Amino acid sequence: MLYIAQLLPEEQLTLEEMYKNHPTPAPRIRAHAVLLNNSGFKLKEISAIFGVCRQTAATWLNSWEDNGICGLLDDFRSGRPPKLPEENKDEALQLIIESPRSLKTVIAQLSVKFNINLSCSTLKRLCKQANLCWKRVRKSLKSKRNPELFARSKQQLADLIEQDKQGLIDLVYFDQSGFTLEPCVPYAWQAKGETIEIPCSKSKRLNVLGFMGRDCSFQSIVFEDSITSAVVVACIDNFLETHKHPTALVIDNASIHTSHEFLENIDRWKSKGLSIVPISPYSPELNLIEILWRKIKYEWMPFSAYESFLSLKQNLFDILANIGKTYTINFA
Repeated sequence: MLYIAQLLPEEQLTLEEMYKNHPTPAPRIRAHAVLLNNSGFKLKEISAIFGVCRQTAATWLNSWEDNGICGLLDDFRSGRPPKLPEENKDEALQLIIESPRSLKTVIAQLSVKFNINLSCSTLKRLCKQANLCWKRVRKSLKSKRNPELFARSKQQLADLIEQDKQGLIDLVYFDQSGFTLEPCVPYAWQAKGETIEIPCSKSKRLNVLGFMGRDCSFQSIVFEDSITSAVVVACIDNFLETHKHPTALVIDNASIHTSHEFLENIDRWKSKGLSIVPISPYSPELNLIEILWRKIKYEWMPFSAYESFLSLKQNLFDILANIGKTYTINFA
């Protein structure tokens, strides 16, 4: 049984910092072992926690007793020279940034430029050291939008959200989306060596026009025909018949929302308590109903829905009917 001397507050703080923040794992483990021993853990328990023999755990504690924090650090080892010299790391990272989808391309470029033969594993370690990670690339329209108009729309919506919270108005987000038997391919946990296959085929399109509040209240109308300005106008008129409270209706800049047929109804709707709030172009993140469409397509729609058009319709109708009940989104 081996116990270290009781730690001073300064030593406790130093060891906790090493345990949480040291860049390499071995010193973090040794600092953790010292902290556990100081808390009353026996040598046998510490060796079991870290999966090492008693002698190794005892060496950690003795090193702390003899040399303090320096005793927990690794001694310098010359080792094999790195395949990627330090002076070439910045250039390698720049090549990775320029070709983020293919490390093999970067390997070929480094081979030609510096006559260095690297593996993908070596470049992956370099990526992790530079806080890069492999994740899905997102589509974006940010480069096309006007920053001033975007900031103005964002502030306008913030003011409307505050009025909605105070009960002065209802803030409602409006948009349309389409569903076919060509599924959006989501990520999913799958057994190694196996792949989940989703049925896919051409089909008619189910067009959904939806009205969604920040409390996840939802109304929708589904069409199999094309959506025109006349259809949108009729849907908003139908929404007004069941919604009498002053309402701000957020819409995007789709052509059916900017046509003469749509615009000529804005004053009529305003006289009935509904104000149209167009967001700035190329700013889908300002229309929260976009989150709903993404949830339906990527999370809520089961794979079995794509077996037939009837199955797609039944599953879609079930989801639409239970938004705000079974299917919810919490908008902070």
